Amino acid sequence: MFHKQLRYVQFILSFSIFAGLILRSNPLLLSSLVGLILVWQLEILTGQLRIDTNEYYLILIFVFITFFPVISPVLFLQFPLSLLFISLIFLSFLILIYQNINISKFGHTIFVTVFSSSIVSFIMSDSFQENINYLVYLFLSLFFLKTLATLFYVQFSNFQFFFNFFAAALIIISISSFYDYQYLYIILSAITTALFTVFTNFLILKIRYEFEYFSELRSEIYLYDYLVAFLFSLYFVDTLSLVNGLF
Repeated sequence: MFHKQLRYVQFILSFSIFAGLILRSNPLLLSSLVGLILVWQLEILTGQLRIDTNEYYLILIFVFITFFPVISPVLFLQFPLSLLFISLIFLSFLILIYQNINISKFGHTIFVTVFSSSIVSFIMSDSFQENINYLVYLFLSLFFLKTLATLFYVQFSNFQFFFNFFAAALIIISISSFYDYQYLYIILSAITTALFTVFTNFLILKIRYEFEYFSELRSEIYLYDYLVAFLFSLYFVDTLSLVNGLF
């Protein structure tokens, strides 16, 4: 029931991104994107930790760590590794409290927290906000294309990895062609971002298959996992620098 409610929240936030683009409201776009990441992280954590026990305190702490770049952008941008240090401090402290949590489960929660916080810090960065329309066009175009693939169950076929790669690559090439970018840099950014998107999406699915408190994987999960992997790949590959010809 809880995961079903999260699915409604994700739908509302996705619609808010589209509304923010039409209304040309950058605050709405940023808040909706950050909200999507937080909801996605919350869903992952509730698959690893129980919300009907004291472990929900642990979930709240990890979500707050992810939200930290929003409430303290200056500190986080000056010290990009501060999240890692904070996570390690909480890790050593919380293991003493929750001794019944095994290392594998705790490692997944740390990975998801660092992963989500990296995306949020990217969304709050100046480079993202300066190119917000371009990045939102990429996100929404891929959202539409992946939704069609979800309806036709493409992600369950033997061609899912090929589709995920070419979907990200073609979207980047198509949207970037409307901007004043050199074609060589567009191709380089499209290929590298698409490769990392497929690889990152595969890692997320491996974590989901090891869920202890969430037995059913619905088709919508694959959609948002892929979109989150795409946002992380944009940040990790530094696609904005690539399409501008900066190495």
